[in-house]
Amino acid sequence: MAPYKKKAIFIGRSSADTGLTVYQQLARKFNLRLDVFTNKPNAARLFPRYKYAFVSRYLTILEALSAGIPVVAHYNNGIKYDYLSMAPFVKFIKIFQNIDEVSLDFSNIDLVAGKKWAESQTWAKLASQYEQLWQK
Repeated sequence: MAPYKKKAIFIGRSSADTGLTVYQQLARKFNLRLDVFTNKPNAARLFPRYKYAFVSRYLTILEALSAGIPVVAHYNNGIKYDYLSMAPFVKFIKIFQNIDEVSLDFSNIDLVAGKKWAESQTWAKLASQYEQLWQK
């Protein structure tokens, strides 16, 4: 096997619902080294070291986008598909169910805009949105 040319990162739990097994298959398909962090405090600080983030949890996606890293997110059920496809960051990431469907070509995705959007998401903004919601 040829040496790995690029690296990807996974941050999250190692349970089946996180897609870790699928991300491992995806890494093999594209000859990527996948570094897995399942119990590492502040692992998000490692994002800048990687070419891709293989993550599907909302906050981890935000952290990867904030670091300017292309995100590839797996879904394995309708609920996860809905939350990924309806999330405000959907135009900045790639989502997939089957590894045969996914490409790592991000040339048509504006990663700079994704980074800017993610950086604009603050706890104060979220609190304000909840306050507005509860006022209705």
